[in-house]
Amino acid sequence: MPFLGTIVNFLAVFICGILGMLVKKGVPKKISDALVSAMAICVIYIGIDGALEAAPEVPEDSFLSAGLVKVLVMVVSMALGTLIGEIIDIDKWVNRLGDLLEKKLIKDGEKGRFAKGFVSCSLLFCVGAMTVNGAFQDALGKPDILLAKSVIDGIMCFVMASTLGIGCAASAVFVFVYQGLLTLVGLFLADLLPAASISYMSVTGSLIIILIGTNMLGATKGKTANMTPAIFLPAIIAPLISLIIS
Repeated sequence: MPFLGTIVNFLAVFICGILGMLVKKGVPKKISDALVSAMAICVIYIGIDGALEAAPEVPEDSFLSAGLVKVLVMVVSMALGTLIGEIIDIDKWVNRLGDLLEKKLIKDGEKGRFAKGFVSCSLLFCVGAMTVNGAFQDALGKPDILLAKSVIDGIMCFVMASTLGIGCAASAVFVFVYQGLLTLVGLFLADLLPAASISYMSVTGSLIIILIGTNMLGATKGKTANMTPAIFLPAIIAPLISLIIS
């Protein structure tokens, strides 16, 4: 059922945000750090599981194996996608958007606290490969990534809402609208693209999800936002490689 993952993600963020408000003194840093580390391990597992997805079949007379074609598509997509993202510097524009929203919305007092919670959580829950890849999979009736993301976002929202208040719960609306639109795009692509291309897109996105997890652990500092163009490139690269090897 398309949109199931987005609906569950919306409910998880909203409910956990409300519950987090009830923790008046905030979640102790020791506990919040431990929760982030635990969620990071889960994110890494989700990425590895997706990256190990079986490669689409190739023609029997192909001089390249299905596994090698999969690796080629991932490597070329990641290289070109990251290059494009770095040239555009998507990460910089995302940060500028956050800064702009904070300057426009955040003021002294409770209103400012609401805006900070809303902006911070909206950007945290919606920027990254897990959102894009998850929404596309959700469009295909595979909500697994977004269901796992719902648990992670819910825990993070609970922790943040304990100090930033109702604005964190309100970010659920942004999550619903943004991921819903991405799922609509995924539905369109599902009718337009071959199943093999969509599979390669999922695998490539899973590689970036692994980096999100290692970033959460502090082991790496990769700009995953700059890598998101790589998710879309298999739609072009996979057919080209298939044409060459056929």
